[in-house]
Amino acid sequence: MRGHIVLLAALSAFGPLSLDMYLPGLPAMTRDLHTTASAAQLTITACMIGLGVGQVIAGPLSDARGRRGPLLAGIAGYTASSLACAVSPTVGVLVAMRLIQGMAGSVGIVIARAIVRDLSGGTVAARLFGVLMGITGVVPVAAPLIGGQVLLVTSWRGVFVVLAAIGVPLIAATAVMLPETLPVHQRHGGGLGAVLGRFGALVRDRRYMPYAVSFSLSFAAMFGYISGSSYVLENVFGISPQLFSVIFAVNSAGLITLSSRDLEARPDPANRPVVGG
Repeated sequence: MRGHIVLLAALSAFGPLSLDMYLPGLPAMTRDLHTTASAAQLTITACMIGLGVGQVIAGPLSDARGRRGPLLAGIAGYTASSLACAVSPTVGVLVAMRLIQGMAGSVGIVIARAIVRDLSGGTVAARLFGVLMGITGVVPVAAPLIGGQVLLVTSWRGVFVVLAAIGVPLIAATAVMLPETLPVHQRHGGGLGAVLGRFGALVRDRRYMPYAVSFSLSFAAMFGYISGSSYVLENVFGISPQLFSVIFAVNSAGLITLSSRDLEARPDPANRPVVGG
């Protein structure tokens, strides 16, 4: 089981690795492709869209077809699209490949969580979900640091080669270590239509939507910083990609730490006194 946890944690790291690892090289990529900062920043947007849309598709598909097949296809697609990003001749091609990369990477994210649900329940599942969420929090700190060091020996294209190289052992490990966790008799359809129907119910939920909108706005503000910080710090202040990666990692670590402390400081709703009761 421990080997499964390590593998599932690696699969959950696809998203933040894809988003953050190449950020120190974003200004150099803009110059190399003879494009504008706004056009280069679309590579971040495309990956984010792919990560979101891909989960909506991959989740129902794995419920109907099982976990192994879609997961292996997703990792293979991630590896191939990462290599395609590395050799993209124009920013338009790179944006398209980043969309595909995000969609393929999302397969690992959503199916890793589905496998946890298949293999465990109750407090065990809660602990495993906590491990996966912890990995998702730590990787944004480590990814730009790794990317900055990669840029010492290669260009931004080499960062995508490294991302592709990560996919190769994951394919092998998944094929060898991870059995099918969803038996045929437990598979069910419903498909994309059922998922969209649930989304519609959430949109109409007046208690849920204010929280969702406020979180989305804060997330958008954070990605405004993510997409523009490398240009400001490297082009305006003249720092190196390696120093940028350290600054970015420190900011990420601070955000994660303060968020965790805020959660720890909140009282348990079950222990709150009843007012007027």
